[in-house]
Amino acid sequence: MTRLSFLSPVSPPLRILEVRGGVPAGSIEIGPERALVVGDTEAELDGYRVYDMSAALVAIEVENDALLSRVTELTEFPAVGSILRGVPAVIERRGNGYRLLVPQELSTYVGETIDRLRGAL
Repeated sequence: MTRLSFLSPVSPPLRILEVRGGVPAGSIEIGPERALVVGDTEAELDGYRVYDMSAALVAIEVENDALLSRVTELTEFPAVGSILRGVPAVIERRGNGYRLLVPQELSTYVGETIDRLRGAL
């Protein structure tokens, strides 16, 4: 195994863009005049300031309401708030589950904690 193949991701990276100067259709509002565009979307971004956040945020999937309720007190989605006692996150509903977008530097903690909670359910 080469170092390159060892470091290669299993799935393609998720494209995450922060948009400033408004909230385009199909995006998640994260503040006044700020939004996230996640994944492949047809959102029209002309006229906005756009920053690639793909390396800064990590997506973690949570498969059901019971698990999410152990992670956060938030109930309306999409939402911006804290999970696991203070980790900032953007949460969006994805089918029957949820996608949590968390800072890359806290993603190991969040992932391991969610795995432990998953095992306790």
